[in-house]
Amino acid sequence: MPSETNNTALKGMRALRQAFFVASALIIVGLVGAYFVHAYFLALPALVAGGLMFSAVVGWCPMIFILEHMPWNRNSR
Repeated sequence: MPSETNNTALKGMRALRQAFFVASALIIVGLVGAYFVHAYFLALPALVAGGLMFSAVVGWCPMIFILEHMPWNRNSR
C-alpha cells in the first residue's frame, strides 16, 4: 500500500477533470503573470478560451486526447 501513495496525484483523476485542472491553472498563471510581469501573459488565458471554444464547436478536445495518452492514465483505459 505505501507504494501506491508514491504515485502521481493525477492518476486517480479522469481525463476530463485533469483537463479542467490544467485549463484553470493556465488561466491563473496567465492572469497572475499579466498582473506582475507583463501584459503579454494575457495571451495564455486567451489561448485556453480559444481551446474551450474549439472543443465546444467541434466536440473534440485536444487536451483530453493528450492527457489520455500520458503515463499516469495508460492503465485506466
